[in-house]
Amino acid sequence: MNILAIISPLIVVALLGYVCTKSRWLSKEQLSALSKFTFSISIPAFLFYQMAKADFSEQVSPQLFAAFYLPVLACYAIAWFISYYFYQDRLANNIENTHKNNSAASAVFALGASYSNTIIVGLPVLLSAIGEQVIAIIFLIVTFHSAMLFALTSAIAARANAKNNTHKLNGFTFIKQTLNNPLIISILSGLLVNLSGIVLPAFIQESLALISKPAIALALFILGASLAFYQVKQELKFITIACMIKLMLLPSLVFLTAHYLFNLEAITVTVLVMLSACPTGVNAYLIAATHQQHQQTVAGTVVLSTLISIITIPLWLSFLL
Repeated sequence: MNILAIISPLIVVALLGYVCTKSRWLSKEQLSALSKFTFSISIPAFLFYQMAKADFSEQVSPQLFAAFYLPVLACYAIAWFISYYFYQDRLANNIENTHKNNSAASAVFALGASYSNTIIVGLPVLLSAIGEQVIAIIFLIVTFHSAMLFALTSAIAARANAKNNTHKLNGFTFIKQTLNNPLIISILSGLLVNLSGIVLPAFIQESLALISKPAIALALFILGASLAFYQVKQELKFITIACMIKLMLLPSLVFLTAHYLFNLEAITVTVLVMLSACPTGVNAYLIAATHQQHQQTVAGTVVLSTLISIITIPLWLSFLL
């Protein structure tokens, strides 16, 4: 299996965005308009459509979810702690960074260190390495992957913002800020449609599929374009930390919990570890951009972890198979 053949198109699209912005062929205002369409329409349509049509017929195993999500939450907590207590504030572009002792910023950094690119990288890698028999396990994990981590990050950010604005946590404000996110709304509404058994009319399904088709490419393009405005080298230390947590610590913990703690089948262990060993998903940058926290760190983490995964993914596969 050629991992480079799977990952290289992702890098090319992000590089194209960077070149278009760096060369000033694409202005900041044009990028902003493109981002608005991507963040508010295309990506939400993609998430809603995928959630609405997900197959929940397979028996859900608590051990399966625990083996994957306990390490994810552990790495999320570790990354949050590192950002909250050890991030070094500095002046950049005459604007003071305030990520240290910032719960919202730490939550975004934690997302970047624990959120996996399960669809774009994980799914094709596992299908190539094992076959279609793993699809059911993959979608059981993927279905709640974005929903849990996005909701957790948005909830922490909403709580922090409510405290900063009112000095006390208003329950209504907390719920409003948590749900006032197109990505969260699309996931939750798609899940509601799925569980309620509602069958969407064919023309709506076709429209959603058409709108969501460019979602991933647009997200990657905007990610690369946004790097032109960030001084990623200033964040290299924390980008490296996030990559180490994402590509080394997280899959190691998943292997320990899946193999030793819950004694799952070998094929299940392989699927869970490989999903956790994927590079940081591009949607983590969308959350960072939405909350205006750690954008350059998360953007750099997506790019660098994707490059490093060309080496680490084959190593994990050779260990597991």
